[in-house]
Amino acid sequence: MAAQDKPRIFPVDEFVRDELYPGYKPAFGTQPFVAGPVRPFAVADNARYWLRDSLHFSEGMVPASIAFLDDAQTWGAQLGAEIVGVPPTRGSVNRLAGTHVYIGTIDVDTDWQIQSRAARFGAYVGPVLRDFDSYWAMRAGELQSAYDYLDNLDLAAMDPGQLWTALKDAYAFHRRAWFIHFEVMYVLTANYLAFYALAEEIGLEGSMVSAFLSGQQTFYSKTDEELWRLAGRARELDVTGPLLHSAPADMKAQIEALSGGRTWWSDLEGFLATYGQRTEETCRIDTPSWIEDPSPALYAIGSFLSKPSGFDFHAARQQAIAERDEQIEAARRAISGSDLQRFNEALASNQAANFAWWNEEHNYLIDRRAAIPARRVSLELGSRLVADGTLDRPDDLFFLFKPELFSVMEGGDERWPELAAKIPDRRAFFEHWKHRGPELPTMLGTIPDVVPDPIMIEVFGLSGHFLQTLKNGTEGATELRGFPASRGIVEGIARVITTVADISQVQPGDILVCGGTTTEWTPVFSIIKACVCDTGGSLTHAAIVSREYGIPCVVGTAKATQAIKTGDRVRVDGRQGTVQVFPASP
Repeated sequence: MAAQDKPRIFPVDEFVRDELYPGYKPAFGTQPFVAGPVRPFAVADNARYWLRDSLHFSEGMVPASIAFLDDAQTWGAQLGAEIVGVPPTRGSVNRLAGTHVYIGTIDVDTDWQIQSRAARFGAYVGPVLRDFDSYWAMRAGELQSAYDYLDNLDLAAMDPGQLWTALKDAYAFHRRAWFIHFEVMYVLTANYLAFYALAEEIGLEGSMVSAFLSGQQTFYSKTDEELWRLAGRARELDVTGPLLHSAPADMKAQIEALSGGRTWWSDLEGFLATYGQRTEETCRIDTPSWIEDPSPALYAIGSFLSKPSGFDFHAARQQAIAERDEQIEAARRAISGSDLQRFNEALASNQAANFAWWNEEHNYLIDRRAAIPARRVSLELGSRLVADGTLDRPDDLFFLFKPELFSVMEGGDERWPELAAKIPDRRAFFEHWKHRGPELPTMLGTIPDVVPDPIMIEVFGLSGHFLQTLKNGTEGATELRGFPASRGIVEGIARVITTVADISQVQPGDILVCGGTTTEWTPVFSIIKACVCDTGGSLTHAAIVSREYGIPCVVGTAKATQAIKTGDRVRVDGRQGTVQVFPASP
């Protein structure tokens, strides 16, 4: 093998450990999985690839959140892949570098298994795609029915036995929600990839397929419109001062002291009643919802007020639809005969079962909401344990693992002192790794030549180019290449953000450079000039939202956050998928 053909390995050895956290090594059977559990790295993991999932988990996971990770990217992904029968993959699996999440896949590697799964997959997917609206309405109705029950429980009035039942129900619901998530995602991804492959086969650019599906309003675009409405309302009522200059914790008192303040705050509470059941990251029990802490919404409103021109959502949507229709017609003019018929059939199928829409829409029912019921019950239990002197703070409970908590709830109070004694060390462990997060590698283990899992390709962006860039190294680049996610060319000043906790640093006119975005980043897309991401493919959040907001976007660069510094001037070409870097003078 030639030297340049040797696989590149980023060793996992530094992160190898037996314990998930100080004082906790999971016993067999304590974690749910179909094909593999969440665990720390082992030396054998050097033989596989592991992508840092800063897209969903930028700050690391406290012990209680690891149960949610179990439900999501292990059990949910693996069961969804198994039941749907996705041919090339049995789903995803996670490893932890300290408290930070790395994701890998469980590939199917024999011809017979791939063919057997493909036959099962076709039988499963066909009926879903024929009437996707009814299918998703059924699943969404199931999720909403659970929220109607769990969100309205009067936890304070419950006795200990009732509270224990509520906690078990909340965790059981979370697991069910994540199976639904991956069941639907694998069906839609496969349909989308078939359209992508067809486009390439008949001479079109596969990268254009996602643009053919843009223009549908989602719950999150409605949320942003309402936030802009609240910004306009603040101007009408002359309550902008605190929103522009005060810390979120002080805003309510300062706003309500103004003549129109109580009216505006009442409007905000009405907004939160509809749009506030969301957290800032996936599977994070330690992250409050907007209803608990409206700081993210208040930050967004303040950012909008600092852009006097506002944002015309109707015009942006109409422009996105016009560009979509123009590109569809251009594609149709370039083909004919049976190719045109096949294109139209695939387009119709993907418009009816639209992954570009669903990949945003589902978040308010699953990713950003499913952990809230368990959080509510846990905080109620934690408050009671503070009152009787067992814990110092209600959120101390988040530093216990689910099996520890369930064991003590089932077996009585004798283990509480032992568990409480572990919490200080675990808090320190979390804080240590939280600060180490920005320096962790994008990928660990052996960089592969190809990744067969469709979600890893289209959502996380593990294309051949991305993998080759990692193999070649990330030093000294002045031009980056990635996936051309949204057309347009702009030049401006970069703002590098490595965690959603720092999103308030983004200013109007910045070019956002980050690992990747999810729905909590959406409000900044109406104030930035462009977006550049390390990870992501055609169906990632940044790609979808940039098209809707009409700003250039390049995703899947593999190294933008390493090659670009805040203050650098960059030129983003969203059509060619390139980013030129002009470093700022010292």
